[in-house]
Order: sequence, then C-alpha cells, then structure tokens
Amino acid sequence: MHPLEPYFVVITVVLVLLIILLSARRVSRKCEAKLAASRPSESVESFVESFRPEVQPIARAMYAEFQQYTSIGKVPLRKSDPAAQTLSMGKEDLEDALLRVAKQFGCRKPTKEDEVKFRARETFEDYVEFIHHLIVTKQQAEHSRVG
Repeated sequence: MHPLEPYFVVITVVLVLLIILLSARRVSRKCEAKLAASRPSESVESFVESFRPEVQPIARAMYAEFQQYTSIGKVPLRKSDPAAQTLSMGKEDLEDALLRVAKQFGCRKPTKEDEVKFRARETFEDYVEFIHHLIVTKQQAEHSRVG
C-alpha cells in the first residue's frame, strides 16, 4: 500500500461530494427560478390573503422565514404547496424553520394528541394551522399559572 493512497481516496470522495452539492444547488436554483417565472403576479400579499384573517400573521411570518431557505430569495409560495418539496428542504431544516415561527407566537410544545391530529402536515396551510392550534391564549396561560 502506497503511503499517499488513503489521502487520495479522501480527496476523491470530498471532490465528488462537492460536485454533487454544487449540482444540487444549481438544480434547486433553476427549479426556484422556474417556479417564480410561472407565478409572476404572486407575492407575500397574495400568499397571506389566501388565509383566513385570524391566521394571516402566522402566514406572513412563515413566508418570511421560508424565503431564507430559497436560493434566489423570492420564491412565490402558495398555501397549497408542499413545504419541504417546494423548497427542497430536509426534515431537520423544516422543523427548525417551523420552530422559529412558532416561537414568534409563543406557542406551546405539541402534545402527542396534537401530533396525531395534525400528522398529515405537508402544505404551508397545514403548518400555519398547526402553529395557530399551538398558540397559548391568555386564558390558557392564566389557567396554567393558577393550576
């Protein structure tokens, strides 16, 4: 075995992974640009207005949060879009983004019952409704302090 052989293997693997990563980013950027071009009249306002009034602040915060995960920074989203698929996000990134939105609204931690009730979460609308369900109202907060 030649002494440089392990280094050659490591360098080759790193280069292959780098090429795959760069290719994936390029494909993602193209998909986002194509999506943006197919929705020229859509914006954060059209996204927010598509929700019922009481959840519109959550929808606005979610739109802003998820734009940070786009390559081009301005992908017009629809409430019916599957969040992870539309933005090519992994489960961990999706959960991190949702947690940041939930914290903005003082949400409680989901219970097992919440998880069962909302287990089919996929679209932006599903996630907005889930976060709305987890918001702690003043009455709930007072009740938990008294009890």
